[in-house]
Amino acid sequence: MRKLLKPKWLFLFFWGIVVFASILILPNITTFVNEQTAMPQDATTSPKYQQQWGHGLINSQSLTLVFNNSNGKLSKQQRQQISTTLAKLNRRADDYSINQLRTPTGMTNDRHLLRSNDGSTELALVAVQASRADLSVIANQLNNAIAIADLNTSVTSTDLIYQQHVQQQRRNLLISMLVGSLLSLIILGLIFRSLLVPLLNLLCQAVTLITTISFITNARLAWHWPLTANALSLASLISLILTSLLTWHFMYAYWQSSATTAPTTVSLKILTLQYQQWALVFIPLILITITLHWTAFISLAAAWAITVALGITLLAVPPLNYAFTAWLGDNLFWPGTTAWPTRPRNLWGQLSKFGYWQPALGSLAVALLLLPGLILANGQFADDNLRPWRQNQLSNAEVGQQLVQAHFGTGATAPITITLRAPQNLTQQQSLQTIDHLTTKLRAVPNVAQVISVTQPTGQPLSTFYVNQQLATINIDLAGKLTSMAKLKSQLTTDQQSLEQAATSRHTKSVDQLSDRINDLAELNDQVQRQLQAIDTTLTTSAEAEPDLTKVNQQVTKLDHLTDRMTTALNHVVTAQTTVATEAGHVDQRVHHVNQSLKQTVQPLTTLLASLKNTKTYLHDLAASQVGRSFYLPANAATNQAYQNSLFTNISSDLSMTQLTVTLKSAPASAASRRTLQRLQAVTHDSLLATPLAHAKILTTGVTQQQHYQHTLIATHALRWLTLGLIIGIVVLWFGLRSLTFSLLMTACLTGVTLTSWGWTQLILTRWLQTGPLSSSVLLGSLVLLSLHWLMITTATSYRQSWLRHLEPTQLQQHFYTSGRFVCPVTMIELTYLLPLLLTTAPILKGLALMSLIGITISNLIVPVGFSGWARWANEPPAIATLWQHLRPSSTKR
Repeated sequence: MRKLLKPKWLFLFFWGIVVFASILILPNITTFVNEQTAMPQDATTSPKYQQQWGHGLINSQSLTLVFNNSNGKLSKQQRQQISTTLAKLNRRADDYSINQLRTPTGMTNDRHLLRSNDGSTELALVAVQASRADLSVIANQLNNAIAIADLNTSVTSTDLIYQQHVQQQRRNLLISMLVGSLLSLIILGLIFRSLLVPLLNLLCQAVTLITTISFITNARLAWHWPLTANALSLASLISLILTSLLTWHFMYAYWQSSATTAPTTVSLKILTLQYQQWALVFIPLILITITLHWTAFISLAAAWAITVALGITLLAVPPLNYAFTAWLGDNLFWPGTTAWPTRPRNLWGQLSKFGYWQPALGSLAVALLLLPGLILANGQFADDNLRPWRQNQLSNAEVGQQLVQAHFGTGATAPITITLRAPQNLTQQQSLQTIDHLTTKLRAVPNVAQVISVTQPTGQPLSTFYVNQQLATINIDLAGKLTSMAKLKSQLTTDQQSLEQAATSRHTKSVDQLSDRINDLAELNDQVQRQLQAIDTTLTTSAEAEPDLTKVNQQVTKLDHLTDRMTTALNHVVTAQTTVATEAGHVDQRVHHVNQSLKQTVQPLTTLLASLKNTKTYLHDLAASQVGRSFYLPANAATNQAYQNSLFTNISSDLSMTQLTVTLKSAPASAASRRTLQRLQAVTHDSLLATPLAHAKILTTGVTQQQHYQHTLIATHALRWLTLGLIIGIVVLWFGLRSLTFSLLMTACLTGVTLTSWGWTQLILTRWLQTGPLSSSVLLGSLVLLSLHWLMITTATSYRQSWLRHLEPTQLQQHFYTSGRFVCPVTMIELTYLLPLLLTTAPILKGLALMSLIGITISNLIVPVGFSGWARWANEPPAIATLWQHLRPSSTKR
């Protein structure tokens, strides 16, 4: 039982339990990484606004369905096939977790937005209820569902491409780490000519890697510490590299130990010595990475994962190696009997001779190694990770992205979204006028291709909602009214004349009737006279002869009858005469009054016509002015289909938020797009001042905003916190080396090596190979690896206090030669992991490997060439320093 309580067994049991527990609590790495693969952004505000948007888009992911005819315009049959396919997809919305589907044949505005100008491409926008981990799965299902013969179909989005690239990068990293581990097994086997040492190193790597990943993932899930996929990958890579380095160093020290000493004693001594020698390597990096945890820049804040990797590796590997050596002893090196023999000379020692021989030339060589890269280095980078890695091996999402860019514009794949949130209803007249004014201002900004808003849902103004168009309609109506009024005036004049004529005609009829009555009366009078004459003749004849009484009676009777008729006719004449007199008076009076009334009616009508003409002229001039270009919502807007569709797509369900979608002419992550974004933000802020939306909250989202946010954080936080990290490193090295000058020199050289490596990497990848701007993760990841390498080789060279002043020239050269024997295996182990990364297709991994290799190469040249000469100057000051020392006393005497 006591044997089991020995340290070697306790170490093995402890780490065995730790690994077993880590495996039990380890989450699904694929799902975990997919959930973390979000593009850098403000992770608190944007999701909050999405939750408040409504319209069934809460917790949804957006995808774009692309239909393209590579031979030209889409035919009528092909359009029908697309419509049928989308209709089927809409009917199966629940199967694909579709919350919303916008098609070219749906809303009025989408017919303009989702069809290319050349007629060869149509889009459909899908909002799916899915997490980031399931986005690729749903995208593949949708891609299979929309496949149409003779058409290019794709499912794409920026989040989907970013996630696919991260997943492919993770697979490349995994393969590279496996290849690196195999190569490190071979190198350790060749160095020690042993089979057990590489296998034990592999076991240590498994312990540290599993424990590190488990701790990081569970810490992220439990405490929500900031984490990126790149930080997790870098931590895994560092864990493997350091495990191999610590195993090599421990086994090499054990091999060189005395064979007569007990393995347990030797192992314990080496364990203590290893912690002492590697303290200056680990402590600065651990303190710096812990400090960076509080920065707002997530790429730096995720450095705590590096701290975990360093801490677990340092705590696990030396004790495990102690347990193995104490347990197996010399059997570790079976079947070999001798380790890799050391050479009498090495490149490190030869370079140190040159630097010691001519310190000035050595310093000049250091400057020549650093200056070209420093001149080439610049601050251009892009973290969007959206560019295709290989044009001949495009994924379906990348094909869709290129189709959208080719037919809808370069910036169409990732537009800028400006969200306004106000306390009032945004569909009110004044709010809409402010939004429309802002839209017009944004469209006038250079490099802007299109702006979509609630008042301009197709990127162009809705003409019926603008004052000039409405005034033009009013002017047309006024012109019609003027014509009608002119006709009315003419009609009134004609009626006046007709009235006079009608009145005169009626009076003439009465006079004619009176004349007829008089003529009738005259005729009756003639008849009476003739009857009297007839009676007189009869009576005269009767006097001479016997009178004929019967005849006389007849004639008298006829006379009486004529007399009656005459009396009646006379009465009619009197009546007609009275009527004529009366009517003549009335007609004259009425015609006079009516004429006066008509004159009074025509005069205001003439004035009204002149006023309407002036109003028409004024409205025409008003429509041509600035006021004519103002937005005005008419009362019948509810019947306008385009406006109602725009409310659905551009206004939140609670009517308190609106979105303005800005499409740029340049690529989303380009410098031109970032400059345009700054201009857009300034225009938005200035345009809302002194308006009803002056207190509205403004949120800008999109790939361009994310890149601008990254650059802003780097310009403010990253430089500040990295400077703080360098200060911490200087202080730690000062306490460890007891030399402030040497600590400053080491830090300055490390900074120079990092920047010159960055410059050369930019030249090779960005300019020569045209891979596009590098990611900031390349710089930050390489900085960690170069710091690790730099601290290892410099502390190996200067681990003894005040060693520079106690070494003779021969001893100093021998010291550099001995240090070179340490640097060579370290470099070889690092190369076994970096070279496979260099052969991957992932730009971040390729850049990380290339920059680290360049920095390692420059570091291995600078330290022997420069440090040996500076060590000689420390013991033998140069002539300039001697002259300065002679001048100082003379100045003091004065």
